[in-house]
Amino acid sequence: MQEKIKNMIRFAIRARKYALGETIISTCSKGNAIKLVLIASDASEASKKKYCDKLTYYKINYVIYSTKNELGDLLNKNEISAFAIKDANIAKQVYKLIKEGD
Repeated sequence: MQEKIKNMIRFAIRARKYALGETIISTCSKGNAIKLVLIASDASEASKKKYCDKLTYYKINYVIYSTKNELGDLLNKNEISAFAIKDANIAKQVYKLIKEGD
């Protein structure tokens, strides 16, 4: 994972502008709280479909990016299949950095 992207994600974590895993699904329906979701590339197909369907329905940007271990390492957890950013500016910057890397 690129260092700039890691730093931006860490910034969102320090600002407490994030959601993890299943809480993303419940937060989607509560308005515009979530701005961007990073879904681990090695998440199960069922999980990917569930997140993608829900995020598409609510018109929230998402990217298949990184692995569960790399996302988990950012929060000192084992594995995380999805990480949501709630801050619009951080989300915009992370999305831009990811798309530039492709």
